[in-house]
Amino acid sequence: WNAADKAGLTANQIMEIAGIFGWDIDFALDIRQGDSFSVLFEERFVEGEPIGRGNILAATFTNLGETFTAVRSKSGQYFDQEGRAMRKAFLRSPINFRYVSSNFNPRRLHPVTGRVKAHRGTDYVAPVGTPTWAAGDGVVMKSGYNKFNGNYVFIRHSSTYVTKYLHMTKRKVKTGQRVKQGQTVGTLGGTGRVTGPHLHYEFLVNGVHKNPRTVKLPQAQSLKGAAKAQFKKHAS
Repeated sequence: WNAADKAGLTANQIMEIAGIFGWDIDFALDIRQGDSFSVLFEERFVEGEPIGRGNILAATFTNLGETFTAVRSKSGQYFDQEGRAMRKAFLRSPINFRYVSSNFNPRRLHPVTGRVKAHRGTDYVAPVGTPTWAAGDGVVMKSGYNKFNGNYVFIRHSSTYVTKYLHMTKRKVKTGQRVKQGQTVGTLGGTGRVTGPHLHYEFLVNGVHKNPRTVKLPQAQSLKGAAKAQFKKHAS
């Protein structure tokens, strides 16, 4: 914030940049000394007098040695220079499953303790060792083990979305690692407090558990065909 303010950006523009790159960079946790950014934006004038800022046309952000580029299309959406949407989508389910053994249910009786305890996710049953995929692009908040969750991985996708994957046999990613949608984060198992092997999957929106099977998912439409070719020319 201070660096952008010093460079002459407005508070609105700083927030806008955080929004544009928010799917790739966690501005609360990922920012490091030595990161850099550049922004191309419109300024508005009336009779030669500046009256304010217009749209951000393009921006780059180098974070932890990786550079992300965003370019505004005529429709007002942002894409990278290859026409891939900056706003990312999610897989509806993060595993190739046989069946669902337990749905999202705020009033469920716990199968082990017999007490009413909300089931805040979906349990997918598949053979032990089945790959579990990252539901979307993001950063691994935590890859660890405890006696309740067994082997678990939590992924932050933006300031809004977090997904959680529990009871795995193996974890394939480390805390702090960037992951892509569809990347294997672990394999299905029965570690932790469970009655049998399954993947327990949770989907959180602004810290609130939602039903992963019915929650409205953001859809990212990347450009294709002629629109993509046209955009790439515009971007360069």
